[in-house]
Amino acid sequence: MVDYLYSNAGIEIITASTMTENKASARVLEKNGFIRTATSVPEDWGYEQPTVADKWFI
Repeated sequence: MVDYLYSNAGIEIITASTMTENKASARVLEKNGFIRTATSVPEDWGYEQPTVADKWFI
């Protein structure tokens, strides 16, 4: 998907967020070349309270 987005869709940056405690999702992003750029950032995921997340980009 990453290769397709860069090659065919004109995408320049791809971002992702994972819940800080979700190590499996973090590992999937790492395996696909993402770099963690911030940790423990509050985000609005639609819950009553902000979700603490890590931010990633490639």
